[in-house]
Amino acid sequence: MHQPLRRTVQVGENGRMNLPAEMRRILGLTGSGRVILTQDEDGIRITTVEQALKRVRSLAAPFAEGRGSVVDAFIAEKRADAAREDAEGNADPHA
Repeated sequence: MHQPLRRTVQVGENGRMNLPAEMRRILGLTGSGRVILTQDEDGIRITTVEQALKRVRSLAAPFAEGRGSVVDAFIAEKRADAAREDAEGNADPHA
């Protein structure tokens, strides 16, 4: 495990502070972006939205094993619906 990176920053009267460039680079933040702040007994943790999504996916993965992609299943279902509608629409109404 690597040594934690620690920096001291100034908090303004309005509560704003600047995240050091080195930490933004490590987090993959370029330009502006959103982060998630989590406060616990150890302090405040900054997590990128991408890191949080990756964590959620890793936690959900064991429950989805063998089921395939939910998105792929949804798309397949919608394509089947569209094909049925096309087939029904092409049927001869006078038959």
